[in-house]
This record gives sequence, C-alpha cells and structure tokens, in this order.
Amino acid sequence: AAAAGTAVLGALVLPVNAAIGFESKMADIRKVVDGLDDKKAFAQMSDDILTLSTQLPMAAEGIAEIVAAGGQAGIARGDLMQFANDAVKMGVAFDTTAEESGQMMAQWRTAFKLTQEDVVVLADKINYLGNTGPANAKKISDIVTRIGPLGGVAGVASGEIAAMGATIAGMGVESEIASTGIKNFMLSLTAGKSATKSQKEALRALRISPTKLAAEMQKDSKTAILKVLDSLSKLSATDRPQILTRLFGKESIGAIAPLLTNMDLLRTNFERVTDAQEYGGSMQKEYASRAATTENQLVLLKNSVNAISVTLGDTFLPAINEAAEAVMPYLEQLRTFVRANPELVQSAAKFGAALLAVGVSIG
Repeated sequence: AAAAGTAVLGALVLPVNAAIGFESKMADIRKVVDGLDDKKAFAQMSDDILTLSTQLPMAAEGIAEIVAAGGQAGIARGDLMQFANDAVKMGVAFDTTAEESGQMMAQWRTAFKLTQEDVVVLADKINYLGNTGPANAKKISDIVTRIGPLGGVAGVASGEIAAMGATIAGMGVESEIASTGIKNFMLSLTAGKSATKSQKEALRALRISPTKLAAEMQKDSKTAILKVLDSLSKLSATDRPQILTRLFGKESIGAIAPLLTNMDLLRTNFERVTDAQEYGGSMQKEYASRAATTENQLVLLKNSVNAISVTLGDTFLPAINEAAEAVMPYLEQLRTFVRANPELVQSAAKFGAALLAVGVSIG
C-alpha cells in the first residue's frame, strides 16, 4: 500500500510542477494585461495559450512570455493571442527567436501605427523581398526596425523602407550602416526650408527645389526618391562623391552609393512590395515550409503532453494552496518556540546527533 501511495504521489509531481510553472508565467501576464482579474477571463487566456502551444513549435511558457511582452507594449487583450501566434511564425520564417520577432512586431505597431493585420502584411513583404533578392528577411527586418517612426514622418511607407533596405543590404552593407544611410537620406529629402546651405547647393546642382521635394515626399515618396537617385546617377564620377557628401553626409555614402549602381533592383523591389498577389501570405508559407520537420512534430507532441499535464496539475493547486495556508500558522508557532528556547533546541539537536552516532556504530 505504501509503495502504491508513493507511486501515485510520484505520478502527480510532474503535473503539479508543470501547473505551478505555468501559473507563474500567467501571473506575469496578469500584471500587464487589463481585465485578467476576472477569473473567467484569466482561465480563458490560460487555456488559449495552452491550446496555441499544441499548434505551434513553442512551449506554453514561452508563448506566455510573448503574450506578457505584448501586454507590456500596450497591445490590447483581444489581439494578444494573434500577436503571439504571428511572433512564433515570424521567428521560424525569419530564422530568429520568437521573442525577437515579438519585440520587432511590437515596435512596428507603434512606429508605423499598424494593426496586427498590417504587421503581418509588412512581414509578408519583408519575407518576399528576402526570398527574391540577395538580402535575407532577418537583415531586412532589422533595418526596418532601426529606422522605425522616422519613415512615417518622412512620408515613406514601411514597405518602401523594406525595399530600400533589401536593396542596400543585398550589396553587403551592414544593417547599422544601411539604416543610418536611409535615415539621413530621408531627412535630407524632407528638410525643405530647413535644409542646410550645403544641402541646398547640392540640390541646386541637381536642379531640384528643397521645398518642392519635401512636399513631393509626403505625396508620393517612391517617385520623389527615384527622381533624386536618377539625378544623382547622371552626375559624373568626379562630381558625384562631393554632391553625395553635401547632401547626405560622409557617413552615409557607403549606404546610398549602392542604390545608384542598383537602380533596376530598387525599382523591382518597390514593385515587389506593391503587388499583394505576390507577397501575400509569404510569411505563412515560409513558416509552413520550415516547420514541416520531424523535430517540430516532436515538439508539438511534447507540448500536447505538457498541456494535459498542466490541466491535470491545475486541479490540485487549490488543495495545495489550502494545505499550505493551514500549515503556515503551525510553522510560525514552531519558529516562535525555537527563538524562545534556543538552549532546549540545541540540546535536542545534540541528543539526536548522539543517537545517530550510536546507531552508526552499532550498525
């Protein structure tokens, strides 16, 4: 009977531990997501996360962390499960972690004022650019994230930023240099009346009005960008470096110069991010292709077992909490007794040690 009882307790340890671990992750979510003080809503989100873990190759605890990060970023409760789902898929498709993808998505939502559906569209564009050009999606997405809200201020859509980033990164330019170059490029084209003396002189050499250019950037940034680049590409090899430096700064030449020698690719990339029939669903297709492995199937199996384990263990948590509360007063009484009778406790300890020594010597 004792052996049977031990076996039963041992079998319950794993589910209980799994439930305790998941409960801690859910507590983190409750801190940052409104409305989860309601037990029904909290239970529903817990169940949704466990269910999602059986459909995606990521443990429930990991998905819970992404949900918590989304809540911290101010994403509405109703969008969090879709946000987590998209973050995991983007992580697989872009060959990055789901946590990094989630952080990027949260930043895109804020920087470009996008809905979650819009974020997926941007991810589709980036993935399609990565699949059809020399730069990979991970590098393109890094450039887009680094540029952030400046694109909206300059009138440049997120997809167009991705197209420029893909073109420059495809020439082997590092993400940091590429993003800095694109930032300075956009700032120069939108400077208008605030343009510096050297920028005005450079634009004058291109026969472009700074104020008209700034207005054109807000109306049709793609056309304005190509107009400036076309004008720059027509300059002589002697004049071009000087004009580039005056207009964008010396540190940006390494990023902008590749655009001048790859105008056809830039135009193609601009077209790629405007053709929804081509880029639509690109990230999902990439995810499905990469996730179709035995390794991921085993992860899904493990997650399904864990979901059952957590659900089973969760039924025991109230009883464990009640038992812990019932025992706590007695433990406090014991602590009070020990503090009040240190000599007696020491004597008992010595007596116990002596008995142990005798037992060892006899044994």
